[in-house]
Amino acid sequence: MYGVSLYAMTALSRQFDRIAVLMSGLCLAHCLLVPVVLVLFPLLAISSGDDRHFHGIMLWLVLPVSVIGLALGFSGHRDLRILFAGAGAMLALTFASTWGHDNLRSSGEAVAMVIASLLLAAVHVWNFRAVRRCAERHD
Repeated sequence: MYGVSLYAMTALSRQFDRIAVLMSGLCLAHCLLVPVVLVLFPLLAISSGDDRHFHGIMLWLVLPVSVIGLALGFSGHRDLRILFAGAGAMLALTFASTWGHDNLRSSGEAVAMVIASLLLAAVHVWNFRAVRRCAERHD
């Protein structure tokens, strides 16, 4: 791709996939741990802010990293299924974060966010493995 070596593209794609999986893990930890913390510390439950800010910030971070990671991976492996699965997972995450926040109970929103985060993480693992297989074939 335009003078960039396959090795460099593969290394960059792997890093973006790792970052995206880590961010999905942070989202997952937030969705699972916040209810526990709020139950254990009732004063926090009374004074805690809105999750909308955290979800909004995470979307602004997760979506660009995911798009870049999946696009770099696609430039190597050319598997449209991964691209479409990633787009679907990002849409699910966006939907759960925005629509789910206003229209689902907090437990329903948490379940939707956990599922979407796991889907996106799984797609990045798939992308990571596809990039690795592509790089191994070209070695």
